[in-house]
Amino acid sequence: MTNDSYNNIIEMTEQYYDVIIIGGGPAGLFAGIVCARNDLKTLILEKKVYPIDKVCGEGIMPSGIEYLRELGITPFIKKYPYHHFKGIRYISRKGKTAEANFKKGSGWGIQRIALSSALLECASSFPNLEIQSGVLAKYNIGENSEVIINNKTLSPKLLIGADGLHSRIRKLANLEAPSPGLKRFGVRQHFKLEPWSLFVEIYWSSGLEAYVTPVSSSSVNVSFLWDTKLYKPSPSRKKLFASLLEEFPELQDRLKKADVLDESKATGPLYQKTKDVVNEKILLIGDAAGFFDPITGEGISLAAKQALLLEKNVVPVLQKNTSNLENALSEYSKKSLNIYRSYQTMTHLVLLLRLWPKLTDLVIQVLHYFPGLFQKLLSVNMR
Repeated sequence: MTNDSYNNIIEMTEQYYDVIIIGGGPAGLFAGIVCARNDLKTLILEKKVYPIDKVCGEGIMPSGIEYLRELGITPFIKKYPYHHFKGIRYISRKGKTAEANFKKGSGWGIQRIALSSALLECASSFPNLEIQSGVLAKYNIGENSEVIINNKTLSPKLLIGADGLHSRIRKLANLEAPSPGLKRFGVRQHFKLEPWSLFVEIYWSSGLEAYVTPVSSSSVNVSFLWDTKLYKPSPSRKKLFASLLEEFPELQDRLKKADVLDESKATGPLYQKTKDVVNEKILLIGDAAGFFDPITGEGISLAAKQALLLEKNVVPVLQKNTSNLENALSEYSKKSLNIYRSYQTMTHLVLLLRLWPKLTDLVIQVLHYFPGLFQKLLSVNMR
């Protein structure tokens, strides 16, 4: 055997991966962790450079915290600034409030940059998990999908699409479904201000909501979501956040003396449907698997629960005999879609409120007098 042949064999061996994950956000890192801790050689490819930011409300619900504990991530999060919150508070256009504590546990608010750093630190502790950031790959999607990076072709047992709302893997795998005409957008900014509440506050207006999440002992996240069919914000990008804040005088008054910690960031449209979450030897997770409105704040929880499903239903097959992979992926698909159903039902119910502002005011008034009902509604998403 020549030296060149020997070197080629060594190179091919070093480039073999059981699992390749496209996307290194929370969903991709969750998937990488469950694969790596079960001795699967795993590669994560992320086009951005860490730490990775994302426009979101930055609140993790109690169910999500439990899933993160199962994934072994919470000790890493505790190294960074974060803040507990005990429930949700609705505030109507007329200033009426309704609030409810979570039945079990508390939620955590944490800036997405800090969460990205914590997850990366956790994932990097596994020797058989390789993470490459700032890289672009090409794909040959088919019965045996291939990933091409730096002119090298890799053929994993399983390719995981964790590349977010506008997933390229989902599209190439023919898993994308037509999305409805819903046009929801969001914008976020951080303020240096001691949280005034242990609740995530949601302020309601016509076609527009404001969200306040405590993310540390000295800062809050303020985000807005709106539907372009119901609300027309300022066309000026520089004035967008300020114009939205003007719709909520009480919140504007609270923030007027606070220092702004960063520039506002916008995102949208915020909706994506899928035909399925698996196809051949491809699996989708997180926002790539189907993105619903963030109004109920369950994105991290859903991705973490999907990763645990991956570990329970698919990872054991990858460890032993991939001839059963099709059945394992089918089981993942079935259970993943079941997760979305209760979440989707609650999301649609809450979104209906934005269509009738007077109904929103009435519902908040009812929930004010019946906090137990509000608590039960919160629990629908947290099973």
